[in-house]
Amino acid sequence: MVRSRVRRWAAMVFVAAGVLALSAPSRTLRAQAIRVVASQSLNFGTMAPRLVRTVAPSAAGAAVFTVQGPANASLLVTLTLPAILSNGAQSLPLTAWSATTATGAGGAPVNATPISGGDVTLVLGSDGIGVLRLGATASPSFAVGNATFTAAVTFVAREPSTSQLSLTAQSTASAAVVQPISITALAMNFPAVYAGAPAVIAPEHPRAMRLLFDGALLSSIEVTFDALPSVLTRDGGSETLSITSWLQRTGANCLGASSVALPGGVGALALTDATAAGGRSVLCLGATVTPSPLQASGTYRGNVTVSVRYTGA
Repeated sequence: MVRSRVRRWAAMVFVAAGVLALSAPSRTLRAQAIRVVASQSLNFGTMAPRLVRTVAPSAAGAAVFTVQGPANASLLVTLTLPAILSNGAQSLPLTAWSATTATGAGGAPVNATPISGGDVTLVLGSDGIGVLRLGATASPSFAVGNATFTAAVTFVAREPSTSQLSLTAQSTASAAVVQPISITALAMNFPAVYAGAPAVIAPEHPRAMRLLFDGALLSSIEVTFDALPSVLTRDGGSETLSITSWLQRTGANCLGASSVALPGGVGALALTDATAAGGRSVLCLGATVTPSPLQASGTYRGNVTVSVRYTGA
């Protein structure tokens, strides 16, 4: 009997020892790394001098970082945002940076928030995906043009509770600025006029004033007449000569459209005439001078002031 009990007890101990040995298996936990699975650069497209353009975070040209990491993790994203785009010789200011974040691959973006660098919180969804989108405003001056401008956008993401889960990525911001607009003016030149006899130069007349606007081919511009003289002043004197009934006309040889009265005419033009340097549009001006019966002889002059800007490129 004693021998039998010893054997059963020994068996029980052996089995119990086996259970204990299996209850604590050895295993190593590995944290899931953070990575950018897709990105898109901020792209302002083709711009014109003095034509400010804003790319919103929701726009097609926005910068996009799609991040993958631990499900439901809250990441702290540190951004280094450029203040200018540059081509090495010229610069283009960047302002009004803003961002949206979205939780999950198909998550709705949170309302755009102004940022100037620093930290943005990005919460990953149950699928481990979060999306950060960036937008900004570019403001080319009148002097820049015919160049592509770029800058780097740096993105650093980390999970605050797990310092080893970090990521550094870089994207770019870019804009292509077309050439500035130039204006060439050919003066209006009346033939000899006589006291008491009005004289007219139509816009299509060879002696009419011609304004040649040169810039990027097929771009749209807006022309504004800031000053049209109502009188001309005699060289070397103070006598004046009335000039009225200003008309303008556009098109090849200024025959492409009916004459339109100024002020109030012009407005939008398109630089559709191809030149070696880009595109051109021609605007011709005509007017009527009315000498008085006692008009002093001499040469009379006046200035036309015009401003122009791109409205699209």
